[in-house]
Amino acid sequence: MINRTLAGLDPENQKRYYGTAQLNDIRIAPEKMKDPFHILFHPRSVAVIGASANPLKMGYQCVLSLRGSFFPGPVYPVHPQEKEILGLKVFAEVDQIPGPVDLAILVVPAAEIFHALKACQKKGVRGIIMITAGFRETDDPKGEQLEKELSAFANGHGMKIIGPNTFGMTNVHAKLNASFTPLFSRLKPGPISVISQSGGVSHLIAYQALDERVGLGKVIGLGNRCNVDFANLLPYLTGDEETGCIILFVEGQDDPRVLLSEIRKTVPHKPVVAMKAGQSAASARAARSHTGSLAGRYEIFEAALRQAGAIVSQDPGELLDIAKILTILEPAKGKNVAVMSFQAGPGILLTDAVARNGLSMAVLSKKTQERINRILPPLTIRTNPVDMAFARNEQAFEDTVRCLLDDRNVNALIVFLLHHPFMTPKRIAGPLLRQKQKSTKPILLCANSPRGFIEDEVADLESRGIPVYPLPERAVRALKGFFKYGEIREKKRHAACRKGAGKWKKDGVRHESFGRD
Repeated sequence: MINRTLAGLDPENQKRYYGTAQLNDIRIAPEKMKDPFHILFHPRSVAVIGASANPLKMGYQCVLSLRGSFFPGPVYPVHPQEKEILGLKVFAEVDQIPGPVDLAILVVPAAEIFHALKACQKKGVRGIIMITAGFRETDDPKGEQLEKELSAFANGHGMKIIGPNTFGMTNVHAKLNASFTPLFSRLKPGPISVISQSGGVSHLIAYQALDERVGLGKVIGLGNRCNVDFANLLPYLTGDEETGCIILFVEGQDDPRVLLSEIRKTVPHKPVVAMKAGQSAASARAARSHTGSLAGRYEIFEAALRQAGAIVSQDPGELLDIAKILTILEPAKGKNVAVMSFQAGPGILLTDAVARNGLSMAVLSKKTQERINRILPPLTIRTNPVDMAFARNEQAFEDTVRCLLDDRNVNALIVFLLHHPFMTPKRIAGPLLRQKQKSTKPILLCANSPRGFIEDEVADLESRGIPVYPLPERAVRALKGFFKYGEIREKKRHAACRKGAGKWKKDGVRHESFGRD
């Protein structure tokens, strides 16, 4: 069984997203040896070509990242002059490495990159992380030509290249930090994978995940997309037991139709949360110079993403918020929200956020209102949003939660709590978790606190199926994305059933083979 603390999920969600996979099993089954992406993300050994003993160079940071993530296989630094780096023996050339190499990280000047790639091919390396920059993202046509030659060579020899012009990638489950960012070794394993053309945006998402203890699976910086693009990785991640939700950050695509086609195939199985950069003419030009991407007209691209089934965001922080709720809760459709708050002001802010994001405040039934009026004193608001400031005790709180969840007009409940020594998430956790077991409706907690007070309590609630957000707007945006995916998946299921692709049961589990085609 997968360690719940590592996965950040309760056993039910672990089975849903991981199956019987073991988090730290890096052995490659014979049938998976034929899959170059499996070898890329689960290598048995890694070489760093262009490793350095200078802490200010990326070649050093790449070795440090592998050491810091406790990668269990051999790590081979390669440099013609160095003898030892971080306690590891250094090899002058790739062909001097005594054992096989599955993955090579290339941190050499662009002028030396072809020599390094050919040496890897002779060694039998099938996975390449090309940190090196200076190709089609530059104004020099020689750089673009060299990148085309690299792509042709790699394609001809069955090699997959992440990059060039990338920070690298990490597979947290495999304890593989193949990047120049050692801090990624601290990431918590989880079911959210990220594919991004921007290394900077990858870091924004990963740093948010670190700060908020959200688990990530794979974080992949595509860079210039030499011969690995979004459309190549989506099929792999769709079948990846370690991935439950996929985040995409897109700057531009030479042929968007291929990407959109793969998104359509993915979303019946796993949610795709996407953000397209380049809303303005200036940012579109910047995207072109960054990774050599054709940004395309933003409005058309965004509409196409939505039509393909992606949940589209315009804020990088929102990407992780939506992905988190979709890996904690089983997707559902809905629109009507009930709000409970221990302070009136935040309840009003939540009400505004609900309206601003196209959701609706649930109109409580007469029966529900009468029940709440009997539970709470007539000292404050007892309609929706429900002000809990004068609730007598935890029982009154739990009874109110039950009333709201029982109401057929309510599709979801958001509870706001402002941290205070006598009011913490732990105090209301029991009532929320008990009522969660009796209802299929999502419960979100919006808990705000200075850092360092409630993180453990938040982690416990999220591991047991209640997503927690620090601010009203973030909670409502996440809920909006959650409902949107429920709607998307329902449409895709109906379309698949009409084509005779299989049957769905009411429990939301598909009980027949459902191919990507």
